[in-house]
Amino acid sequence: MVVINPYIPNKSIIFIVNFFFYRILEGLFEGDCFMKKPVLWLTMGAIVLFCTSCCTKKTVESKGVLVLCGGSMRDVLEEIVERYSRLKPEAVVLPTYGGSGELCAQMQLAGKGDLYICHDPFMKWAAEKGLIEEWQTLGYLDVVIVVPKGNPKRIGGMKDLARKGLRIGIGDTTYSTSGVMVKEMFARLEEGEKIMANVRLETKGHQQRCTDVALGALDAAIVWYPVALLFKEKLDVISISSEYVDTVSSATYGESDLNNVKVCIGITPRASGREEARDFYEFVIGNRDVFRIKGFRIEPRLPARKRVRESGP
Repeated sequence: MVVINPYIPNKSIIFIVNFFFYRILEGLFEGDCFMKKPVLWLTMGAIVLFCTSCCTKKTVESKGVLVLCGGSMRDVLEEIVERYSRLKPEAVVLPTYGGSGELCAQMQLAGKGDLYICHDPFMKWAAEKGLIEEWQTLGYLDVVIVVPKGNPKRIGGMKDLARKGLRIGIGDTTYSTSGVMVKEMFARLEEGEKIMANVRLETKGHQQRCTDVALGALDAAIVWYPVALLFKEKLDVISISSEYVDTVSSATYGESDLNNVKVCIGITPRASGREEARDFYEFVIGNRDVFRIKGFRIEPRLPARKRVRESGP
């Protein structure tokens, strides 16, 4: 595929082609044409390639469905795309992965993307801003504790993380959804301050924390369960009781039920009328079983108590 600057409008392309075309005609009738012709023919060839690349890019864009997908849902989307490709080999799905919040900001600033897959609280915010025309819930995320295979520190649950000398990794307690959840959990635990004193790493990346535990840089980390499953050969998983996360938090992008962190798919206004985008949107919704297989909860828990804590700046 030939890539050109996507921001050159069609009229500008026509102007550039015309400009070089007339300059070439002038060159053909000036001086010794024999020496100039090779250069002129090469220039003409470059212009033809340039125009072809424009057409190629337009064709690819018209056929491709650009999906902005949060990193924690990458494994699920790859499986669904594989299913879709077997059903419709001619279809083109173009996934872009990143943090749910970062992709939301990218969608707002650049206006790019046909479908958006994220976890709370970003979909509702994007819909309120007019970036998403409609959306559906696909599943729910739970946090768990991961430890090295064999659990050498004999960690059995949240309270054990308060043990002196442990090295713990958690999500960013201000800007990541899981980090906000951890902050809420610690607030409900008598040992919360002691656990926080053991925190050696705060990061948005769940896979990074899993890797650090697997390599021995951390003794334990709190991550999304579907991400933990990606490391099942190297890590053991310890569940966290839902009693610790039965709260609602007001994070940077809006309110979230931390007991039911939703994973959603939305379709943008620019894509809602496109048959190919709509088709893949409905295909993802119809393949929710992949989310269950990959460790997402399909059914919500009972509603959280309406206790709001401010966790944003």
